[in-house]
Amino acid sequence: MPTTAQFDTLGGPEKIELVELSIQPPADDEVQVRMRAAGLNRAELLYVAGHYLVEPPIPNAPLGAEGAGEIISVGSGVTKFAEGDRVCVLPMMDWAKYGTLAEVVNVPAYALERIPDGIGFEDAAAFWMAFATAYGMIVQAGEMPINAADRSVVITGASSSVGTAAFQILKQIGASGIATTRSQKKVADLKSAGADHVIVTDDDDISARLSEITKGKGVDLVCDSVIGDMIAPAAEALVPEGNMVLMGFQSGEIPGLPFYPILTKGITIRGFHLVWHLLDHADRRKRAVDSLSPLWASGELKPVIDRVFPLSDVSDAYAYMATNNHLGKIVIQI
Repeated sequence: MPTTAQFDTLGGPEKIELVELSIQPPADDEVQVRMRAAGLNRAELLYVAGHYLVEPPIPNAPLGAEGAGEIISVGSGVTKFAEGDRVCVLPMMDWAKYGTLAEVVNVPAYALERIPDGIGFEDAAAFWMAFATAYGMIVQAGEMPINAADRSVVITGASSSVGTAAFQILKQIGASGIATTRSQKKVADLKSAGADHVIVTDDDDISARLSEITKGKGVDLVCDSVIGDMIAPAAEALVPEGNMVLMGFQSGEIPGLPFYPILTKGITIRGFHLVWHLLDHADRRKRAVDSLSPLWASGELKPVIDRVFPLSDVSDAYAYMATNNHLGKIVIQI
């Protein structure tokens, strides 16, 4: 029987276990996939702990939001895909019903995109969550133009897979990327990943550094996945009528809004969620896929993969993620 990762009680990565489960044939709107790799995401740590936006179906809660593999069989109503197709599983499924951290899974056909020729399974498992989120927060919600040579963008939580993807997208449109990190030890890595400037928030005067980097002009867009003590200086550094996109909640705190710069500068603050505000909208998903897929296939966009763990070490992989020492994506080889 195929091996599957699941958890029966809430807590840390140590609650994740591997079990052997039989798998039914795919339903009419599903395909069955032999998984080859899965990408890990910080939201899954919150999910296992019971702190995410959706509640896990304890016990026997499946785990994993994205991945890549080969189709074994298709349900009777599926016409777009066929046995043998190499596919990415996008992170837009019901977490209570579906997971990707398993040798064989049934997944809804709507959550699939084909893997371009020449792209390996590990890169395919690491691509869509990171790059579609980065595209959505910069181009869709952040309203950055295709030619943004005179624009600057702040990316918080910059060492994440979304952050490293964002710098590649900013290079494509010509904008300057400003990373924030709490640690000096990540500065060189962030610059290698494409950041034009790095601010160490524990050491630097954030407002002064942003003014220095932009030569007093101010930043055009702030993409904030932390929503912590950066929100006030970031708002103050925005240009008049600049944009701030909030797409995460890593700090776990609820800071007060900086109403003075919001009011006096006419700042727009938007929330962004990959599934609810992009993947669930067919027209937005198509624009993102049409924009990103050719650049991925050509090698102009490539996910940064920090480490690859075997499925047998999935708990260790999540424990490593919890240390915050990684840069980019952690991938499970299946």
